[in-house]
Amino acid sequence: MKKNQDPDDHFDRLSDELLTLIFDKVLDAKSLCRCSVVSKRFASLIPQTDNVSLTVLPSNSLKANRRRTFFIKFLKFLLGKFMPKLSENEDEDQTYGFMTQVLRNFSDIKRLSVQLPCHGDELGFRGTDHSFLKWKSEFGRELQRCVVLGATSFHRRRSSNKKHRQPHEPILATEEMKTRVVWMISCLIAASTRHWLLKQIIADIPMNLQSVTISDSSKQGRMIMGEEQFKELRKSTKPAVPVERTMVPAVLVKMWYAPVLELPACGRVMKGATLMVIQPVERKMVEIESEDEGLGDYFEGEEEEEVLREAMRELLKEKKPYLMEMDSL
Repeated sequence: MKKNQDPDDHFDRLSDELLTLIFDKVLDAKSLCRCSVVSKRFASLIPQTDNVSLTVLPSNSLKANRRRTFFIKFLKFLLGKFMPKLSENEDEDQTYGFMTQVLRNFSDIKRLSVQLPCHGDELGFRGTDHSFLKWKSEFGRELQRCVVLGATSFHRRRSSNKKHRQPHEPILATEEMKTRVVWMISCLIAASTRHWLLKQIIADIPMNLQSVTISDSSKQGRMIMGEEQFKELRKSTKPAVPVERTMVPAVLVKMWYAPVLELPACGRVMKGATLMVIQPVERKMVEIESEDEGLGDYFEGEEEEEVLREAMRELLKEKKPYLMEMDSL
């Protein structure tokens, strides 16, 4: 009669290199942390993972007591109740604490993706109103560029709809202009808050990232950073020194507007369609005459990438954009 033997562990047959490659495909930080307690071997390999994705869930305290930032309070007071509702700011302390607790388990992250919670009242076609808003910002030590694409409504075009004729020179009414200002400031505040969160984390956890993306669960906006941009930020962040909030600098804004924008390729119609390119005053505004000159891949990887590209392409046909300048916040 044969003695009972322990079943073979097939993972023992895999090399460390192959296991590390498998863990890189897992991505989810919380799943990787759970895997690290399976065995001592897993615990030694998982910290070497290059690609990590972290989803931050809303906390109970955040649901019970949402806190508004000073900027959003001031903006609401300044512009009044006629504006679209601004998003609530996440519980920054708890978000920071959770992220640092998880990310300390990894020593060699190269590509980091973070998804922050939203509260269901953000502007956008999945929000509580019919407006649409997408943004993407690039940072190094400070803001480098932010692109905002928005509309007061965004819907499928009915076959019976007649094609709208655009006025020769579309003009923004005062109330509509104020709405665009709210869009712009709310996006810049959200982007700078994410940048500040990243600064706090790298002040506590040494990292050499090649790419960073911080988005939200509603997929409204993304703050991105490449390898050289991250090096610039890391050089300006000193351990054991209090991290100052990222301020919104004085910016130049170039804005394209169309009262009604037909998107024939995707069968959509945007009302109050607006494209804004925002850059700090000290950075020379890049001349943008077509979609291929700097904006063609700006919303690459989005769920409706082709729709967004078509909207930008059509808006850039408006040859006389608005030019604005805004002081720092």
